Amino acid sequence: MPEAEQQPVGAIAVRTAQRPGTEPPCADGTHVQRRGGEVTAAVVDGAGHHPDTVQYVQCAAPVITQIGMTLGGLAGLMTAGQMAEAYDHYVHASAVYARAVPGEPTGVHWIGDCRIYGWTGEQTQWSTDQTMGQYLRRHGGVAVDLVEHHDEWARLGLAQASAATCREAEIPAEVGLVLLVSDGVSDQVPDMARLVAEYADDPQALADALVAAAEQDSEGYRDDATAVVLLRP
Repeated sequence: MPEAEQQPVGAIAVRTAQRPGTEPPCADGTHVQRRGGEVTAAVVDGAGHHPDTVQYVQCAAPVITQIGMTLGGLAGLMTAGQMAEAYDHYVHASAVYARAVPGEPTGVHWIGDCRIYGWTGEQTQWSTDQTMGQYLRRHGGVAVDLVEHHDEWARLGLAQASAATCREAEIPAEVGLVLLVSDGVSDQVPDMARLVAEYADDPQALADALVAAAEQDSEGYRDDATAVVLLRP
């Protein structure tokens, strides 16, 4: 049964969409968990397409949402991060998490370079990429082309998740639309703000449009694209 038919009037709508990239298999994971009016959601983006990475992201996403539901987002990220040690192959993954309750701010946590956006007529990025490029911007004095080159270098991932490395923010309750996206959306969708404005009232259409709009880069590669849309009534 579609989620919209299961949820009472006034519930927060959550819709997801995913589009594999040009290199299979898909190494993005996502999960949504509900408990009464509370909802938690996560996107996990694995680096590369090794079978261990693909398995890890699929396992990590529900761990983040379910531990997050009971113990909070930091505990969810840290627990999923400890699971990375279960594999022979080193697995690196970025993750974003959100917890939403009607009438309360949306709590978000992240590590790596997945992103969190909010929409109130204008689009605001609530997360900060944990990449070497962003590190160089913060400290300044580095040529722009060198900074942009280092945007692809992730400094942290779930395997390093701790109270010191994970980041968090609180998005005001009046921000009615929150997006969680992998970098296949944030890096390869050229006009995200236009799509959000066009489909802001239809979360499933928005999620589908975001992943469908992901374009190939100059080398013909299109990354896995995943989007979660949370819409307050």
